[in-house]
Amino acid sequence: MSFTERYVHTGKIALNVAEWDASLPESPVLVLVHGYGSNWNTWGRVVDKLAEEFKLFAVDLRGMGRSGRYGKGSSRQTSVDDIADLIPRLTDGPVYLIGHSFGGWVTAAVAAQHHELVSKAVLVDPYSGANSEARRKERQRLPEERGRRAQQIRDAATPNDLIQAVAEQYDGVSEDSINRIAKMWFQMDPALEEGPFNRTEDIETFDDMFSSIKCPTLIIAGAADKGGILSEEESERIIGLIPDSRLLTWSKVGHSPHIARNHDFIRATKRFWAE
Repeated sequence: MSFTERYVHTGKIALNVAEWDASLPESPVLVLVHGYGSNWNTWGRVVDKLAEEFKLFAVDLRGMGRSGRYGKGSSRQTSVDDIADLIPRLTDGPVYLIGHSFGGWVTAAVAAQHHELVSKAVLVDPYSGANSEARRKERQRLPEERGRRAQQIRDAATPNDLIQAVAEQYDGVSEDSINRIAKMWFQMDPALEEGPFNRTEDIETFDDMFSSIKCPTLIIAGAADKGGILSEEESERIIGLIPDSRLLTWSKVGHSPHIARNHDFIRATKRFWAE
C-alpha cells in the first residue's frame, strides 16, 4: 500500500512522518512510535493491513531515522514533548497511539500527561524503568561499549559498513534483519549513544506515570527468556497501576511481537480498538 513521507515541524524540531491515505473519510487516526535505535520502518510488516482500517501515521523519533538530530539537553521527556506537539499537527482529535519498547514508554507518558490527545494506547513490550530487563542489561554494559558504537556510526560511509558490528551484536539473526538494523543504526544520531549515564534510572519505576493513564490501554508483552524486556512480574505490576488496562502475553516471541507475530499483532490491535 502506498505511502508518503514528509517533515512535520513541531515548532522545535522537524520530525519525519510516514502517512497512508485513509480508506474512508471517517477512519480513526492511528500513530505508531518506534523504539530506541530504530525508525518507523520497524512497523513494515503491519502498516499495510493497519492502513486498510485506520488513517495511519508512523513517526521517526528525534535523533533517529530521518528526523532532526538529538540536540544538547535532550532527554526521554523531549521525545514525549515531540509526540505531544506532533499529534495536533496531524489531526484535530485524540488518536490511537501505539508504541514499541522505548516508544512504548513515550506512548505511556503522552497518554499520562496529555489525556486529551490519546483515546486508546497499546504498549508493545514497553520500557518500564528499573525493573525492565533492558535496564538490567544496560547496567552490565560498559560505557566504552556505547562510545564504540557511536564511533562506528560516525565512521560509516554507508549502512553496509555497520553490518559486521550488527552481526556481532545480534548473533543468529537473519541476513535481512541484519541489513535492516544496519540501516537503522546508520540513520541514528551517535549522540544518543553518548548521553551521560543516569543513576536515577536504577530506581525509576514510573509508578506515577502509569497510574495517571486514563485511556484504555493494552500491553502486548513478549517472553523475557526469548529476549522480551518485561518479566511476568513486571507486566503484572504495570497492569496493576494502569486503571483501565489488559495484558496480552505471547510466550514464544521476544522483544518485537509486532514483527514475530505480525498477523496476530494486527488482529489484536484492531480488536482492541473495536472494543
